[in-house]
Amino acid sequence: MRPYHACISIIFILMSSSVFSADPIYSLNSQIFIQCSHVTSPAILPDFSQPNCVPIKFRDIDPQSSELWLHTEIPNETIFALSKKPLGLYLMGKAASVIYLNGVIIGNNGQPNSGAKKEAVGTMDHVFYVPRALLRAQKNELVIHLSGHNGYVDLSYPMHFIGLATYGDSKRFVQSHSTLGLIFVGMFVLSSLYYGSLALRSENKGNPTLLFLMSFFGGSQLAVEISRGLVNYEYPTHDLRLISVCLLALGFGLSLLTLLSIKFADTHKLHWIYAGALLTCVIVLMFPGFDIKTNLAIVVPILVSFVLIIVNLKRQFSWHALKYLAVLSVFLFTVILTFRYFHELVFYFLVAMLLAYLFIQQASEYSMELESAQAEKTLRAKLEFKLEQMQQQQKSETLNIHSAGKIEKITTQDIFYCQASGDYVEIYLQSRELLYSGSLKSIAEQLPTTFVRVHRSYVVNIDKVVSMKRDGENGYLVLSNDAQIPVSRRMMPQVRETFSAH
Repeated sequence: MRPYHACISIIFILMSSSVFSADPIYSLNSQIFIQCSHVTSPAILPDFSQPNCVPIKFRDIDPQSSELWLHTEIPNETIFALSKKPLGLYLMGKAASVIYLNGVIIGNNGQPNSGAKKEAVGTMDHVFYVPRALLRAQKNELVIHLSGHNGYVDLSYPMHFIGLATYGDSKRFVQSHSTLGLIFVGMFVLSSLYYGSLALRSENKGNPTLLFLMSFFGGSQLAVEISRGLVNYEYPTHDLRLISVCLLALGFGLSLLTLLSIKFADTHKLHWIYAGALLTCVIVLMFPGFDIKTNLAIVVPILVSFVLIIVNLKRQFSWHALKYLAVLSVFLFTVILTFRYFHELVFYFLVAMLLAYLFIQQASEYSMELESAQAEKTLRAKLEFKLEQMQQQQKSETLNIHSAGKIEKITTQDIFYCQASGDYVEIYLQSRELLYSGSLKSIAEQLPTTFVRVHRSYVVNIDKVVSMKRDGENGYLVLSNDAQIPVSRRMMPQVRETFSAH
């Protein structure tokens, strides 16, 4: 399967994951409710025919900073579809609640009240057991008592869902993709650990640090996002969750903008960063709804980066910049394409793919930096070696050899190599050999830096080396007189570096 086919398949699965839920749930969101406010006697069920009671759609119900009573009827076909299973009423929203079925309390989630201090907050997602003994054959009335005084921010649509299904855990119908999301969280954690360790070890800490921040913000944002499907928290926590997701998205977007500004802004890098950050914050604050805010917190910095790269391309064409522009275009196009049926895992999949691309680019750039550093190191070694050779040439090039009771003076450049032989050292010249009374170490100390210890028994004049070869795990040097000198595995790296520098 081609990579883009695989990506499309994954996006489709993520967008449709909720369809594959094991148990059906019958929504009551389309029912018309009668809503009563300012009820003076909350101890008894209100009269829903009073002037302060009005019809309302479920999505428009707003118990924030108020106390409400709701009335509706449960369709008989819904009850009939679940006739052989234990029933549960699922209510998901920012409110404490008490449920009445045909005038009888069947459960409470916290305790609604007219004031914040008297209200006992409930959980965000709750299921109420529906006793079948209370059900009637014809008409089943549902009354809901709600209040939501303890939230931190007012949401446009605080009530999310009401419906009937088999009784069970309420979280199984909330973010059914949370388990899949944990896989992405693990990917972000690994990415954070990699870039964090790279930032600590690298001399250039800028790019790895920003990629660490992007991985951290992206992973934290996803972890907070899927927490609703993993933890049944109280409804005030939902506001904190939404705020956290938005702030983490902003952190990711601005980290990306900073990374691309440093990479592509030839001048005025700081101007691009703070102007993009200011524009993003203003736009995020202008738009209502945390889903839109979260999207814009990342999309706006990417748009600013998009403009930055285009400006950079106009100044000087670069395939490197064009690749980044193409990746950002695909990201923006996919976000816009899926905006109406936005699914958070699609978004995080795109973020993960963006980080994967940046990872590949960072690895490539880091490899180029290492190659450049190695080339500089090799050049420096060559220059140092040549300098040492010049200094050595200015010094005496002769060596006094004590051999067989006499002293013989030889030129060091005539020596090909020295080989230890017991208590003596055999010195190999162009056309003859000498026997030195002493150790290999002692003669090596008298030789210039052009002589290298390649084995515990051999010192070689590097100027006489023609090539370096390997025979299996062993290596050897070929000299200009066709002699082959073994190189120990322990000394192989140093010998190779010296030979390359020479």
